[in-house]
Amino acid sequence: VIDKLLEVACQDFDYVVVDAGSRLDMQCKYLFDESATVYLVTQVGIPELRNSHRLIAQLSAEGSPKLEIVINRYDPRSLEIDEEHITKALTRPAQWKIPNNYAAVRRMQNTATPLTDEDSPITRAIRQMTRSVCGQPAVPEKKKSFSFFR
Repeated sequence: VIDKLLEVACQDFDYVVVDAGSRLDMQCKYLFDESATVYLVTQVGIPELRNSHRLIAQLSAEGSPKLEIVINRYDPRSLEIDEEHITKALTRPAQWKIPNNYAAVRRMQNTATPLTDEDSPITRAIRQMTRSVCGQPAVPEKKKSFSFFR
């Protein structure tokens, strides 16, 4: 059933995103057969990194398409696990780091408004990732300037 749904979606859309969940097994390998890129979304924690490591090994052994790692809810100031250990656990560096912004995500959930309607670090990260996925150049971030006036 899912393979038919994917076939129809691929006929009508340039980009199809499948959230395969956190309990992915390789019996769903057909999801990756037509994929150009697989985005493995994880968080910084021992169980998440362990599971991600296992999936990366499985995907590599199966010869999966391009794999990009996305760290969700990333906060470099409160990391108990540093960047070096994250890269070692994942066997490669993460290409994307979506900042942790609990308040913005909660506001989006409670008001049913798109997260991208506001300008925040999380929104900018998602937009940069989206531009990259679509083959568009990254938009340079504006440098903050000092001012007495807002």
